[in-house]
Amino acid sequence: MKIRDIVNHRLYNQNISHQSFNNPTEVVQWMGCMQAQDYLASLWAIGLRTAPSKSRRETVIEQAIFGRKIVRTWSMRGTLHFVPASDVRWMLGLLTPRVIRSSAGRYRQLELDDTIFMKSRGIIEQALQGGKQLTRHELYAVLNFAGIATAGQRGIHILNHLAQKEVICFGPRRDKQHTFTLLDEWVPMGADLTHEEALATLAERYFNSHGPATVYDFATWAGLMVTDARKGIEQVRANFEHTSIEGQTYWFPEPIKEASSEINPEEVWLLPAFDEILCGYKDRSAILHSANEKSTLLKNGIICAVIVANGKAAGTWKRVLKKDKVICEHHFFLAPSKALNIGFEQKAEEFSAFLGKKAQISFMGGTICGPQ
Repeated sequence: MKIRDIVNHRLYNQNISHQSFNNPTEVVQWMGCMQAQDYLASLWAIGLRTAPSKSRRETVIEQAIFGRKIVRTWSMRGTLHFVPASDVRWMLGLLTPRVIRSSAGRYRQLELDDTIFMKSRGIIEQALQGGKQLTRHELYAVLNFAGIATAGQRGIHILNHLAQKEVICFGPRRDKQHTFTLLDEWVPMGADLTHEEALATLAERYFNSHGPATVYDFATWAGLMVTDARKGIEQVRANFEHTSIEGQTYWFPEPIKEASSEINPEEVWLLPAFDEILCGYKDRSAILHSANEKSTLLKNGIICAVIVANGKAAGTWKRVLKKDKVICEHHFFLAPSKALNIGFEQKAEEFSAFLGKKAQISFMGGTICGPQ
C-alpha cells in the first residue's frame, strides 16, 4: 500500500465510493460517530453513505432522528455528533469526562461551578419532564427566570455540560429550531460497557470504517489520550492488518478490499462541510494538499465542503437553498477537465434529489466556504 492508495481505501471503508447500508441508523453505527455540528450538512454526510434508493432522502434521515434511532449530542471532543441511540450512554461515559476536565478553565471564566450545574440540572429536568421538548432560548428563559444567568456563553456551556453528563440531548426540530429533551425519556435503554469494552468497541468501529488510519488519527478523532487509543487497538488487533508507510503504522480491516483501489479516477464525490473524510484524521495530507489547506480548513474552525476526485480534494463547493431548487456553487483548485465538470453536475443532481429539489450549477468566483 502506498500513500496514494490510502484515500481510495478510506473512501471505500467509509461507504462513499460504494454503499453497503440501506438506512441511516446502520450508517451511523458503522461509522461509530459522525460529526454533526452543521446539522444540514451532517444529514447529507449520512445520506451519501446510504445506498441510492428511496432511503436516500433528507426526510428519511430526519425520520431516524425523530424515531430515536440516532441521537445528536456533544459526545466527542466537545463537538456535536450523531451517535446510535443504543450506544449513546457508553460513548458519553467513555469520552466526555476528559472534555469536562479540559473545560475547567473556561468554566471558571464564566463563573460556572458544580453548584450552578446541579441547580441548572434540577431546573431543566423539571422543565422537560414528561416528554417536553424546548428550544435553547426557551431553556435560557427558564434558567434566567430561576436566577441563573445565561448571557456571555454561560447558557450554551450549561446545556453542553448537562448533555455530556447524560441528562439532556437534542430532540426533534420544531420548524427550523432545534429542541432539547431528557435523554432518559428520549432513549430509555442503552448498552452498558466497561471502560475497556468501550475502548475496544470504539476502536473496532473506527478502524473498520476509517481505516487505513494510525493510532494518532484514532486518538484525535475520539479525543482520547494516545495511551488509551493504543489500548483500544491492542484489544482488537486480531481483526485488523497493519502496514508501515513513511514511518507511520496504518491499521485497516482484514482483508483489504481490492475494489477500493480500483476506483474510477474520474469519479467525483460532493462531501459536506465537516465530513468524516477530513474530520476523521489527525493527518489530512493524504487527501488535502498543503497549498489548499487555507481555502478548506478555515481559521474560524470551519471545514469546508469538498469535491473529491482521483483520490484528492479537487475543490470546494456550497449549496444555496431556494424554494424549489438548490444552487450548487463550486470552486476547483485547478482548471477542471470536462469529465470533472460532468461528474460535478451528476453528483449535484444526486444531491438535489436527496433534498427533493432541482439542481442549478454555479461557479464560485473565489473560494467561498461556510456552514451549509
